[in-house]
Amino acid sequence: MNNLNRFAGFLSIFYLLVILPANAAVLNIPKWQPYDFEFKSPVTADNPYKVTFWAEFRGPKGAKLILPGFYDGNGTWKVRFSPMVEGSWLLTTHADVIDLSDKKIQFICTKNVNKKIHGALLVEPNNTHHFVYEDGTHWFPDGYECNWLWALDENNNKLPVINSFLDKLTSYGFNFILINAYAYDTFWRPGKTAADDYGPSALYPWEGINDKPDFSRFNIAYWQHFDKMMYALYQRGIIAHLYLKVYNKKVNWPLNNTAEDDMYYKWIIARYAAYPNITWDLAKEANNEKSVDYKVGRLKYIRSIDPYQRLLTVHTDIKTYDSGAYNGLVDYRSHQEQSDHLHATTLKQLAQNNWPVMNVESGYEQGPNGANDKTYSHAESAEEDALRIWEIQMAGGYNAYYYTYTAWDVIRPDETPPGYSYLKTFNNFFTKTQYWLLKPSDTLTSAGYCLANKGKEYVVFQKAAVPFTLNLTGIDKPMKAQWFQPYTGKYMDAGIFKKGMVDITPPASFGNGPIVLYIKARESN
Repeated sequence: MNNLNRFAGFLSIFYLLVILPANAAVLNIPKWQPYDFEFKSPVTADNPYKVTFWAEFRGPKGAKLILPGFYDGNGTWKVRFSPMVEGSWLLTTHADVIDLSDKKIQFICTKNVNKKIHGALLVEPNNTHHFVYEDGTHWFPDGYECNWLWALDENNNKLPVINSFLDKLTSYGFNFILINAYAYDTFWRPGKTAADDYGPSALYPWEGINDKPDFSRFNIAYWQHFDKMMYALYQRGIIAHLYLKVYNKKVNWPLNNTAEDDMYYKWIIARYAAYPNITWDLAKEANNEKSVDYKVGRLKYIRSIDPYQRLLTVHTDIKTYDSGAYNGLVDYRSHQEQSDHLHATTLKQLAQNNWPVMNVESGYEQGPNGANDKTYSHAESAEEDALRIWEIQMAGGYNAYYYTYTAWDVIRPDETPPGYSYLKTFNNFFTKTQYWLLKPSDTLTSAGYCLANKGKEYVVFQKAAVPFTLNLTGIDKPMKAQWFQPYTGKYMDAGIFKKGMVDITPPASFGNGPIVLYIKARESN
């Protein structure tokens, strides 16, 4: 896909009057920050959600976007837009309601002011297994699954729990969160089993109830609350990996390919495409939708209505991916697997296409009381889950983390499991490397896994420390080496390595558990 024209935005709490007084100050909107243009009409429509309303935006350097608008209650329609080029812009509205049509607004796109925002998330053109932001900043994904994040603070618009929770996650290096646009309940913890069980939530995305929804009308309260969550993510520069559907959480979705089905996707795009911190996922557990034609058709439909062309993926759906049906339709592969073959599977999936690969569900960390302290059918230790994440990364893939008490409808945001620290250590290590230039190079080591930018940088990982031989015949000058412990984050000097086949013995002081050898060319004086 062409990633160069994918742009971003930000939710503004300020509203713009349609008719500006002659002496009004010029409206300035920072680059990549969405702004809500608000328009009111006294016209009473039978169903305001079906009013045709959209806007054309023209800016510098021939920039042009056609954006869908949306009804937001109380006779108010909005267009959420984020400018991507600095300079003067003109908005012109179009609608089948005269009060909403042919409104013109001029504004200026100014410099980006949020240092955590770098524009749209893209696949790096020159290293297509990796990601980069629009401003050229590389992005190392460190994901966190919290499907029911929107359900927190459902009666408090200040979001005290969500904000505190997100601050903690960012302090541990997590920078994208996997969220359901909606989920009703889990079959493994059905109903309200405790105060921290948020399935079913009191909020619902459509009018009516889950057993009898009115798919022709949206529940504004739900989506305005969702907006606030999205804004909280945006403020922190956290990517929202948004599952547009989920197939195993007891949701009654509109029937496939109906007008209501189209209406749902248009609604999501209109409300959230303007965010730079968004990536679409067609569906969680997409393998449960048996019609490949439907899934392919929905991917094409999303492309056709998304003016920003945000990154797009599909969760798990192994057979459909392997068949090639998603080639050219998605930007990266989103995979789910817990097995003894995570490294090999990641290598295979990267070889299938020029795309990044994420295993977003390689394990579920258990609660503080051990393996039986869980909300799902199984859970693992923090150490095991950390090793799985390292194994995937050493194949050139990317990861997301699960904690049994925040992943699904049972949410305990105050808990801080050991895995948080292990993932912070993992993130700190790789973000100090030029990871986007490291290639899987397992043939260079006699034991463990190796990533290498030959002659410049090497990472060797072993799940259990043993002596090994490393092929450094590709280096020109001696290189400095360090040992690294993946759990503690401790470094130890490993000396200087010269060109050739090098026999290496891990230090006894690190024990016989997992260990990393990091080698980097010394910078010239």
